[in-house]
Amino acid sequence: MSDSITPESTGMGLRTHQVLQILCDGQRHQGTELAAHLGISRAAIWKHIQSLRSLGLQISGDGEGYRIDRPPEWLSADRIRASLAHSNTPVEVRFLVDSTNACIRPENGLPQAVLAECQQAGRGRRGREWRSPPGGGIFLSLGWRFECGLTALAPLSLVAGIAAAQALKNRSVDGIGLKWPNDLLINGLKLGGCLIDISGTSDGPCNAVFGIGINVDLGAEQDIDQPWSDLYRQGVRVSRNDLAVALIDDLIDHIGMFQKHGFVPLMERWGEMDELSGRVVRVLMPMGETLEGLADGIDEQGRLRLIGEDGPILVNSGEVSVRAV
Repeated sequence: MSDSITPESTGMGLRTHQVLQILCDGQRHQGTELAAHLGISRAAIWKHIQSLRSLGLQISGDGEGYRIDRPPEWLSADRIRASLAHSNTPVEVRFLVDSTNACIRPENGLPQAVLAECQQAGRGRRGREWRSPPGGGIFLSLGWRFECGLTALAPLSLVAGIAAAQALKNRSVDGIGLKWPNDLLINGLKLGGCLIDISGTSDGPCNAVFGIGINVDLGAEQDIDQPWSDLYRQGVRVSRNDLAVALIDDLIDHIGMFQKHGFVPLMERWGEMDELSGRVVRVLMPMGETLEGLADGIDEQGRLRLIGEDGPILVNSGEVSVRAV
């Protein structure tokens, strides 16, 4: 198990953490064996197993003992730090958090990264919950300080999406696309997404937290309200630690480019992976209004361009759904 994961970082009790550590070898362990090793009853072992299952871990249990089905490669902060091109970036790995975005404190002005094995209250678009079993995905947040004001930071979710897509493409993952404003797709199915939290003033400075979630191997079917997939279902076998390294490095590179040159140099990269361009879409706006039109890329501020019946429309925010044609 990861060298960075301690009982304190898991958000669970010491005994539950100890049971998890033992099961992480992928072998079967009898309840009597676990009870004797930890000095507790078999009934207590069963309760700890149930606690782990409640997090989404697929743990089989029969007469031959308990084991984690398809045990994941756990994240290692030491391994990630040692492989980063941006080697001075602080990296922390936690096991169980409400949300990695809430763990970032960017006030010191330095980029910092937090990863978690699982989230209890991860957020997607429009406040939706985003959960996956421990080790089933990448949950990454990166803090960044900008000296500019809020208006200049409108395209940040697109910058994060481009960086995440590039990290996957650099790992030879095919079929990657982007859906405005912050969805990451694989062969047209949702693979992940980005969520940006910004605090500051119109004149600056501003603190931003870039949250990226990617489905790696969600195991059993998940209750997700749209067509989705994960890397495992797409036949992709990738080291989670290597993917975390690529995401952090590419995110820092792309944010740095945006900070120096603005969003215009990144627009072409978005266009190469734009899943909406040339399609008729319906946009659900925050107040319930709907807009329809032909998607025509994005502008210099990261806004979605639509060609409607009455002419061009620029969309700042909203939820895009592709209308069947």
